[in-house]
Amino acid sequence: MKRISIEVTEQEQQRLKAMASLQGKSIKEFVLSSTIGTGDEAKALEELEALLDARMQRARKEGFSAKTVDEIFEDGIAEAGPSPNG
Repeated sequence: MKRISIEVTEQEQQRLKAMASLQGKSIKEFVLSSTIGTGDEAKALEELEALLDARMQRARKEGFSAKTVDEIFEDGIAEAGPSPNG
């Protein structure tokens, strides 16, 4: 097991302790869940990584778009059609 040490002010330590306590967690549990996430968040991150990996592979194979971000958004809006709000 590894140990990580960070320097925090007394006020920061008290805030971390209070926030962790409100969730019924230790400071370690609170910091880990806030930074690494829960199992659901980890699964969502894995799915996002898989999606982005597939897109990167496709882009390498088929080439990159020469369009600007604004042009891509405009195309997406045009494909979606008019919004129900007008």
